[in-house]
Amino acid sequence: MMFGVEGRALLTYTHIERGFYKKESAMKQTGYAVAATVTALVVVTLLTTAPCISQASGKVHIVVKGDTLWDISSFYIYDPFLWPQIWSANREIENPHLIYPGQEIVIPERIVRMPPPPLEAKPPLPPAPPPAPVVVVPVEAQPEPEPVTEEVKQEMILAMSTFGFIIEDEEIGIGTITSAEEEKRLLISPGMKIYVESDKETPLWTDYRYSIVRVFDKVSHPVTGEKVGYLARVLGDMNVVHSKGELSTAIVGEVYKDIQIGDHVIEHLDYMTWIPKEESGLSGDLNGYILIQSEGKSIMGKGDVVFIDLGIEDGLKAGDTFNLVGKKKTVGGVVPPQEVIGEIQVIVPRQGTSVARITKSFRDIAIGTEVVRGTP
Repeated sequence: MMFGVEGRALLTYTHIERGFYKKESAMKQTGYAVAATVTALVVVTLLTTAPCISQASGKVHIVVKGDTLWDISSFYIYDPFLWPQIWSANREIENPHLIYPGQEIVIPERIVRMPPPPLEAKPPLPPAPPPAPVVVVPVEAQPEPEPVTEEVKQEMILAMSTFGFIIEDEEIGIGTITSAEEEKRLLISPGMKIYVESDKETPLWTDYRYSIVRVFDKVSHPVTGEKVGYLARVLGDMNVVHSKGELSTAIVGEVYKDIQIGDHVIEHLDYMTWIPKEESGLSGDLNGYILIQSEGKSIMGKGDVVFIDLGIEDGLKAGDTFNLVGKKKTVGGVVPPQEVIGEIQVIVPRQGTSVARITKSFRDIAIGTEVVRGTP
């Protein structure tokens, strides 16, 4: 647009200079040229100094310290992978990775949500040879466990990169990112070469895929006081291309969150295998506790994401629901029955712990609240 206005101004000036300039009316023609030039300069000045107004007319977010377009997209439109549409609606932002406190970010009202990518078709396996005839005693057929779909996998990745998960001690300690090939770049992006130092005597495996995580605070059980693990977030993954001694070279694969020097490398998180061991799933009564809230809150309500001390070994799978119960005070030596104060739904089941969201809350919910399956 700016080039077009300047172009029209230059064409107007050239037209005046070539078409109307005559020796016998030099004074008059000079006045026309000056007037046309001043008009063009005023138009250009107004266009260059006017604020850049996006076509979006949605909400306005005021940037605070620590904000990223990824987080803003996750908060307002519930999908961090749509942050390019927020950037497109704010053309004054030159670098999407550099936003500053106090900056106004317009949230577009119209969002285009892309469907999940189609699953790649696998070639059919050759037919197996016919088995030899044997005598088989009839038994009750057991249904095959239902695999995790690609859509559920993406929901798991989103939850574990945005809210986090609890990682145990033995999962940490494989390696640490020490440097990147392009050190001047602010962010580590897909396809970039990085260098990983092994935290053990054995090097990382070549041609092997690992997950990249960032480890935060220690998590202790609110009832027993025992250490459960650490709060962590998955940031992406990488493939090792060369290993020698304690130093390995890897190529960054998918990136879900900003990866930095000092982040940890762990065994690859295979989301597709996180299914209950038995198809029957949950059986009978089951109870556990809320360990921690994803943002460190002590009092929670509907919509908050929490971590519980139940996992796939207990038969949990994504979508399972549990009651949250509270204990009433004992009156006259009589212990009243437990009171249902809310409900949670499992998002990501893991070994030993699970990520869940509070879907109902009838009063304040605290760390250590009991999670119950069945009659409280």
